[in-house]
Amino acid sequence: MVRIKFLLPLASLWVALTLELVIAPSVLARIQTRLASLPGKTRSHPKISNYNSHNQRQINAQLPPPPPNNPDETTGGGTRDGGRCPQDAITLEPPLTTLSPVTEPGLTVAERPTFLVYVPQTTAQTAEFSLFDQNNQGIYQTTFALTNTPGIVSFSLPPNAPLLEIGKNYTWSVAMICDPKNRLQDQFVRGRIRRTELDPALMNQIEKAAPKERVSLYRTADIWYEAVFTLFELQRSQPDDPSVSAAWKELLNSDGLNSIAAQPLKK
Repeated sequence: MVRIKFLLPLASLWVALTLELVIAPSVLARIQTRLASLPGKTRSHPKISNYNSHNQRQINAQLPPPPPNNPDETTGGGTRDGGRCPQDAITLEPPLTTLSPVTEPGLTVAERPTFLVYVPQTTAQTAEFSLFDQNNQGIYQTTFALTNTPGIVSFSLPPNAPLLEIGKNYTWSVAMICDPKNRLQDQFVRGRIRRTELDPALMNQIEKAAPKERVSLYRTADIWYEAVFTLFELQRSQPDDPSVSAAWKELLNSDGLNSIAAQPLKK
């Protein structure tokens, strides 16, 4: 009798372990399937090796989803939570938007190009610019002040930023820092860029051309970033020139950015 009482617990333990081995993989599989189905909730910032402790916390914040291939809205890049800070008023104006092609990386010939982003009316005082290589590793990051929003603002890579390599794809993002004490509230938008090389004769022609002709040459060569920035400067310096305004609207409309074309231009 003593032996039977002793064996019964052992038998129960063996059955429990057997059930655990059989059931656990199934449960784990369901958990993994559930996690995989959550849209964007498990994604995190790529690490940038020279971040300080503040930016290291930012690494853990979520990145926005990639730009959609067939966007339902006229937006140049993927946004998170509508592209507006939670504390900002809901308006009919466009959300935070990169002036970047949606379906493929825009081309540039510059080592350190200039980027344009539309910032809606916001109480956020600061934005963060980040640049990632084709392996999604952060290679440059800085912050800049937001003033006189809404409007289209420009950001040029400074001399101390890494130059873009020919033939490689990069991702750039802008985040409105809605709450400096809670970076999970940041609103992200991003675009894609690839540096290319033009025929030297064409580049020489572009460099000698007047700004309006330069835009036409850039567009013929599918050089998005220099074309849009040249028009940005022309539109800002010659706001009453109907030919410039028409070219600006036509270029933005061609890449689904028609809602941005009438927005004010900032320095």
